[in-house]
Amino acid sequence: MSDGGELAEVLRRIFERRRAKAASSEILGVLGSSNNDGNTAALARAVFAPLPNSALVNLNDLAIAPYDYLNRHDNDDFLSLAEQIVAAKTIVFASPVYWYSMSAQMKIFFDRLTDLTRTHKDLGKALAGKSAFLIATGGSPEPPASFEPPFAETARYFNMCWGGMLYGQEGETMPAAEGFAKRIDRSTYENPACAA
Repeated sequence: MSDGGELAEVLRRIFERRRAKAASSEILGVLGSSNNDGNTAALARAVFAPLPNSALVNLNDLAIAPYDYLNRHDNDDFLSLAEQIVAAKTIVFASPVYWYSMSAQMKIFFDRLTDLTRTHKDLGKALAGKSAFLIATGGSPEPPASFEPPFAETARYFNMCWGGMLYGQEGETMPAAEGFAKRIDRSTYENPACAA
């Protein structure tokens, strides 16, 4: 086998292990950022570090096509990620604030959630009762009022329990990461976010 072939095989095995771990995780994070080592990624890693049975999936490692009304995209990574999300008890989205909204990577992923209302309704219905949270960072002391609602309303649309957001100005909320991790952990095993 050539050096290129051996490298490809090693990378394939690494990604298979990552996907297997994510598929069996009770707490699944979905990170969408243009900077794999930026403030949002750092804050997400700090939150996930103490969480048992958790995995953080980076949308930059996946090939997810934009939503298509003709459904010409079933061969990308979206369906596999949706199945991992359905297998988890808690989903944590992580996105920086870009122009008052979620990142482009996260927006493409959110647009594709439409697949779970049309061609894969069984997966969409399986989201009911799961908990959802948001981790975000931005340049302002407070996030814009328009930022959290798309996440919260999407969770509610799928009958998920909205657990809230941890927001930090350029990574300044690292001390709050531990408390947010505990909140996620409690929600995963006690589901107080659904208590009404």
